Amino acid sequence: MVENNLDIGGGVVFWTLADHTDRDKLREAFRPLDLENHVPEPRLPSAVLRDALEEVLGGSRVLVRPLADRDGFTVVREERGRTNNAYVTELVAKVACPDPIRLDIEPLDERASLIHDACRRHAVRIPAAQMSAAMVRIVESLGGTRLRPGGAVYWVPGPKLDDWTQAAEAVEKSSEGRPSAVYVLRHKLDADAVRAVRDAVITEVRAEASRIQTEVSSGELGGRALETRKRQAAELRRKVNLYEDILSIALSGLHQAVDEADQAAAMASLLISAEPAGAVP
Repeated sequence: MVENNLDIGGGVVFWTLADHTDRDKLREAFRPLDLENHVPEPRLPSAVLRDALEEVLGGSRVLVRPLADRDGFTVVREERGRTNNAYVTELVAKVACPDPIRLDIEPLDERASLIHDACRRHAVRIPAAQMSAAMVRIVESLGGTRLRPGGAVYWVPGPKLDDWTQAAEAVEKSSEGRPSAVYVLRHKLDADAVRAVRDAVITEVRAEASRIQTEVSSGELGGRALETRKRQAAELRRKVNLYEDILSIALSGLHQAVDEADQAAAMASLLISAEPAGAVP
């Protein structure tokens, strides 16, 4: 149970990330913090190839377009004319082998080595959007919540701020190019802060409980998916209990919303398990 002393307070956290983060550096920095499971998965080879082509050949009049099977791209240069524009294919590049990435490039000229080098660089990079999603997951793992429904500004409980600071330092040290900056504004939990955090938790938990109920009610979920929804409901219940301790307030309405979501998932699971083997839904 988290100590419910309001003087412990918490921290408002937000960040501005570099365009890329070095995945290998981040994994090494996260390992001693037991955060390795939050390192984003390697990107798809096709996404890596597209970024490499944009880096080497990109420009205001260059178009990188996917091929039909999505394993490669054609690079087209636009030539603007007085009556119409002409489009000339400059190069075609495909992923021949995903791991390690090997490319088929036509025509095979001096640009091929530049594209291969760019692919190797991009293969170990984490784009800013992917890194931001990972940081949101870290906030959630520390018992934090989003202060705005759309994200961008989050809150972390005081007892977890040291853990957050260590994670933030690891992210900043792993950035490429311009630096990443992760901010935390520490504060005590006065009446206004309690209200802001309480309202944020209420909004988040109600939205998640409603999502679970809607997905269960659709009747499209199988047994494994329903078990996942039950776990999600249990996580919501733990979050409600956590914030009742942190804020020293009762959140009985949230318990009811979570109970309804959990009961819906449990009932749907029972119905599925009662179906005869091989029955057609």
